[in-house]
Amino acid sequence: MMKRKVVLLFGLCACLVFLVGVYSFLDFDTEASQAQTIVQESNGEEAAREVNGVEITLNDIRTEESSQLDSHYVIIDLELINNRETVYEFSTFKITLVDEENFAHGVTTQVETKGILGGQLHPGRTNRGEVAFLVPKAEEYELVYTDHLRTGQVTWQVNVNKDE
Repeated sequence: MMKRKVVLLFGLCACLVFLVGVYSFLDFDTEASQAQTIVQESNGEEAAREVNGVEITLNDIRTEESSQLDSHYVIIDLELINNRETVYEFSTFKITLVDEENFAHGVTTQVETKGILGGQLHPGRTNRGEVAFLVPKAEEYELVYTDHLRTGQVTWQVNVNKDE
């Protein structure tokens, strides 16, 4: 009886590995799976980047004060356009803001933002929203979007005025 269960477990594991392999082969067949990083300045220049068929545009940057000493909220307005032929699953966990000391900060929900980013983005659809980060006060940051499943990454240099 125990031998049957072990054989069944190995059979199911083999099926799972096979299915994941087929999915990966079919998914990566139409798109480049090579890692890429694109870096450009966001001030005054084109702020749109494309990663794996999804165009991400940095529209605006603003700051708000926080109750924490020497920290503020950096709020970034992003627009996503799905140029792929398949649904794209977008998550704000893929976005970080890196400070001057190279510490990455995740999205916070402690401040009110416009729009909602995240969820499924169907082919040809556009979604716009803001993401907020609680970061140490500085004039320069780097916004990083990483597509973990398809090994692509895009970055923007984000400059804010210290007086804001």
